[in-house]
Amino acid sequence: MSLLTNKQTIIPSKFDDPVVKPSETESIKPVAMEKGLEFFQGQFTIRVANRLRLRQKAYGLLYELYSKMGITQNEGDGLWLSIYDALPETTTFVAEDDRGCSVGALTVVFDSLIGLPADELYKKEIDILRNSGEKICEFVSLGIENGGKSSIKILAGLFYCAFMHAWRKKKSTYLVITVNPRDENFYRQKIFFRKTGPERNYAKVNGAPAVLLNLSLTKINELRHKHRIFPFSMLDYSDQEEIDFAKKIENMICPMSDEEFFSFFIEKTDIWEMASQQQKNFIKTVYPPHEVNHYEVSRALAKGLSRKHLFSNVTQNNTKKIVEV
Repeated sequence: MSLLTNKQTIIPSKFDDPVVKPSETESIKPVAMEKGLEFFQGQFTIRVANRLRLRQKAYGLLYELYSKMGITQNEGDGLWLSIYDALPETTTFVAEDDRGCSVGALTVVFDSLIGLPADELYKKEIDILRNSGEKICEFVSLGIENGGKSSIKILAGLFYCAFMHAWRKKKSTYLVITVNPRDENFYRQKIFFRKTGPERNYAKVNGAPAVLLNLSLTKINELRHKHRIFPFSMLDYSDQEEIDFAKKIENMICPMSDEEFFSFFIEKTDIWEMASQQQKNFIKTVYPPHEVNHYEVSRALAKGLSRKHLFSNVTQNNTKKIVEV
């Protein structure tokens, strides 16, 4: 299986709502954009990974967490991502504790001409939703530091941000996610996901089992008010506050620059080299050639160059010349 497989999700071992004190149900207190969004009286801050440093922290944290679980193949430079992370609409949320340490991450991928990560195993099942006219998104790359009772709060903050962005701002109508069967009951009982696909194994995560679940986002309002589904059972805002909140998240989003793309997909990993031709053709439309000061990534994409190339010193116009070996 290629390196473009969907990531296995990780959820905390305990999900008891009583860990949330009544005074903390005030949910999120937005602060300045550069400081992110605070949860639970400043215990955690959620940021959008919108520049190289934050993306590096998110991908590095996920690799570290998955490595501890024994589901990575110990390849690359300690980063966990796929070609779908290069898409401008893909949004990664990073959770940090009050010391500034990364403690969780979650990525939202929106359907495109190259599909979704879960298509690797469940394309037939997802195509049924597509053919019904649904606007689909997928939650991938979920990882949380095992912080005991605090894990549920981190998960709530990440899911809340992802829901607000996908449902409120992007108007997605269906959400799909692949989870380990041992976590299936949480998603079905706490968030009312439905099982969509049979259990299958992911080669990328050392053959770990997974099942496909889906959730109708058009029913979120009904579900959260009638059943108090997670994370709305812990975080509560008015409709207008949530709309404003979704706008703030949108303002934090910044697609990858040419430099970031080159760093993550060509220089530090072989993701570009391993991508299918369909994926490469689509990505080339996302990173078109520039006329000046373009860091040469467009040229690399156009030629299909890989990480097996050396780069000379930066020239006066801050570009790099590619030398094939």
